Amino acid sequence: MIDAMIPLMKRSAYGARIVNVSSRLGRVNGRRNRIGDVSLRDRLLKDDCLSEQLIDEMITKFLEQAKQGTWSLNEWPQMYTDYSISKLAVNAYTRLMARRLSDRPEGQKIYINCFCPGWVKTAMTGWEGNVSAEEGADTGIWLALLPQETDTNGKFFAERCEISF
Repeated sequence: MIDAMIPLMKRSAYGARIVNVSSRLGRVNGRRNRIGDVSLRDRLLKDDCLSEQLIDEMITKFLEQAKQGTWSLNEWPQMYTDYSISKLAVNAYTRLMARRLSDRPEGQKIYINCFCPGWVKTAMTGWEGNVSAEEGADTGIWLALLPQETDTNGKFFAERCEISF
């Protein structure tokens, strides 16, 4: 989708912005939900190793193990596993695209970041979240409207603060 949209994005003196909705559950080194495979974790965190191929291989490996019923033995996140893996892919792809888009000339810059809205009171959480939809959207709106002198790119945010991948 991002590749399809890039040619359509308007030229801007300060750059266009893409904001991906993600989750803390997709963090490589999350305290409660980390990727257990140290080698995969290291490759996902090193910009020079990060590629679409690596992201695709991770997803394919997880799906194969899920079909075989062996995913829980292979150190995948144990909490909301499928959701966590999908958000891990969003986070990794955000960083990869930031690197690819960083060398565009002035007037054609595109900045991409992702954010976690938190545990929002929506149908997805069974209306059990602890923040309203408006509060959850705040960081995403803030990222989309950053002033022109702000060139934040390839970062992960929650509550308007940068957090680790």
